[in-house]
Amino acid sequence: MYRDEGPPDISKELSKSPVTMIIEDMDCFSPRRTITIKYSGPNIRNIIKNVPSIIRIGMRITGQRTFLDEYYADVTDPNKIIFHIFWHGKRDFDMRTYMFGFIRLKQGRVLPDGSGSVEIEFTPKVITEWNRESILQRNPIYTLLLKIYGYVFYDHRRRRYVEECKGYAEDMIRRMKDLLKLMESAEYKHA
Repeated sequence: MYRDEGPPDISKELSKSPVTMIIEDMDCFSPRRTITIKYSGPNIRNIIKNVPSIIRIGMRITGQRTFLDEYYADVTDPNKIIFHIFWHGKRDFDMRTYMFGFIRLKQGRVLPDGSGSVEIEFTPKVITEWNRESILQRNPIYTLLLKIYGYVFYDHRRRRYVEECKGYAEDMIRRMKDLLKLMESAEYKHA
């Protein structure tokens, strides 16, 4: 395709593209990043049906902020349906910082009677994006001042957002345990 003219010059497009500086926190469940609940029992379809509402209610967001990312179901064997489903919700804290709450149902199996097993993973994270679209914002001095502002002044607010993230994620886990009829002392694996 590019034999005669060579690869296209995309430097103009790159100079127009927005550039952001991203700070990502995975320590809402510090020191672990993911909490996994292994469940085996009845009503597996009920779990699949209720995950979006658990995200919506647990994170206090609308249905428009809840997304189905992956859905895989192997129905070749009618006596055992294998599935993998991945949802996430997005909650904005301010104009720079937002939270993602991920729930992944993996290694799921549904038997004809509706029972089965599934691993439920909860992964929250807080992300801060600093917009750097203009030429002035791409200046190294501006970047240095932005980092100083971020670490000196904005870090306290980000720590508060991480604590809120932990609260929302723990609420999602509590709602899932209520759905599964698990006791508060049920064991879950730390990943």
